[in-house]
Amino acid sequence: MNTDRKNRWLSGVLFSGLGLFAWLLLTGYTELTPRTEAVLGTSWGAAFLVILFNVLGFLTLRISEWLNNQYLLHARRKWKIAAAYFAVLGMFFVVDYGFLVSGKLLAGSQHPFSFPNGGIRMLIVVWLVELAVLGLLLANRAMLQALHLKQQAVELQRENNTARYTALQQQLNPHFLFNSLNTLIAEIEYDPSQAVSFTRRLSEVYRYVLQVQDRPLVTLNDELRFADAYLYLHQVRLGNCLNCQTQIPDDAREFRLPPLTLQLLIENVIKHNTITTSHPLQIEISASDDWLTVSNPICPKRNVISGGVGLKNLSNRCQIILNRKIEVYHTEKLFTVKIPLNHE
Repeated sequence: MNTDRKNRWLSGVLFSGLGLFAWLLLTGYTELTPRTEAVLGTSWGAAFLVILFNVLGFLTLRISEWLNNQYLLHARRKWKIAAAYFAVLGMFFVVDYGFLVSGKLLAGSQHPFSFPNGGIRMLIVVWLVELAVLGLLLANRAMLQALHLKQQAVELQRENNTARYTALQQQLNPHFLFNSLNTLIAEIEYDPSQAVSFTRRLSEVYRYVLQVQDRPLVTLNDELRFADAYLYLHQVRLGNCLNCQTQIPDDAREFRLPPLTLQLLIENVIKHNTITTSHPLQIEISASDDWLTVSNPICPKRNVISGGVGLKNLSNRCQIILNRKIEVYHTEKLFTVKIPLNHE
């Protein structure tokens, strides 16, 4: 028996038990008219309530799933959630009324749409039991959702710690710093004015890394400014044979993405491609339809092996924070990475 079937079976047993409980409550502890008690006190009356509670119970499960989705969709609009709850409460009352009318019709009542004396009490008792069941189901879903969010938070923290370590390692590793200092020394000797500019950009790069290491998301505009400074350092070192062309609409610049995304992608381009004055390379960065696209022509270096750890880590972070993974397209001549953007 699979899990879904087992859960449905257990739910049926629960709803049947609640139906019998409501039947015992109505027949043993509620003052009903003799005619109503004569009809309800039979096995057919018990079966009617069991069927009623099973129908309404499984309907409640569907509605609780719908309410849960409404909460996720309208978490910032509390009035919509409250309106949905009140609508469900009213719907249950109407459904109960319809079932009791059906029961009176089956019992041959001459006035099936009126509920004198015990009929109203029976309607209210059944309705209150249903509200209790609905409340328990929603409370259970709320606890499960809270547990799921807590697990996601723990996983996100772990991914962020890994990403922070990887990013700092890539940015502050001795190889990058060694190359930057050698370039700076050469510029001080041959072009002091450019050395000043190089130093300022190097400072911008390290300042940005320290500022964003504890933030899950940054704006695309901040990432583009960082990428400009980061690319400048490599352009000076490589001899202006690495260029970047951006096509970003103004309304997309405030979209958000994980920090140091562009650093990782630019570093991958430099690591895996031959970039010389005879083989210049241009990176294309664009944004459309909630996606940031970074692409570059392929001119592979020899003897460079990559395990794809950086892209995999970035994809995991996007999945956890934005609920979408990155998309990678690798053709014979072009390498493209698409990163989801958050516009909320």
